[in-house]
Amino acid sequence: MQDTLYLHYGKQYLKDCYIEGSVDFIFGNSTALLEHCHIHCKSAGFITAQSRKSSQETTGYVFLRCVITGNGGTSYAYLGRPWGPFGRVVFAYTYMDACIKHVGWNNWGKAENERSACFYEYRCFGPGSCPSKRVTWCRELMDEEAGEFLMHSFIDPNAQRPWLAQRMALRVPFSA
Repeated sequence: MQDTLYLHYGKQYLKDCYIEGSVDFIFGNSTALLEHCHIHCKSAGFITAQSRKSSQETTGYVFLRCVITGNGGTSYAYLGRPWGPFGRVVFAYTYMDACIKHVGWNNWGKAENERSACFYEYRCFGPGSCPSKRVTWCRELMDEEAGEFLMHSFIDPNAQRPWLAQRMALRVPFSA
């Protein structure tokens, strides 16, 4: 199943969701925070295809405290590939099942994407979390770098006019 969730434009906050698919099943060029979500890889493919077009864009996906599962097989799914040359995806505090390939990420057949894509992981765990075996062009974030993505300001940067908290009618924690 391809193209399950199209995060095309703007900002999205998804919490406690179940999302499944096979190929590029979370894709687009929005700024999205997915928290406590269950991501299920049905067959060989790619979880994300984020399409940031330049390093100046503030878009990207952050998966925070999520769970990635598969159908029982091992090493058949990638965390993502850049649909746009500057694709940006962060997995933080996420459990990764054995379905995730040890290399983690794919360049979409374009070596030049390895210089511009921003694929990060931070304190992930499980049999699919293999920092030492990941492609050389992805990064394990340091504590001080991770803050940029774990702070509530990633999705809602204007503290004076918080769109997310107003829509949810409750106070969203400022940090993870």
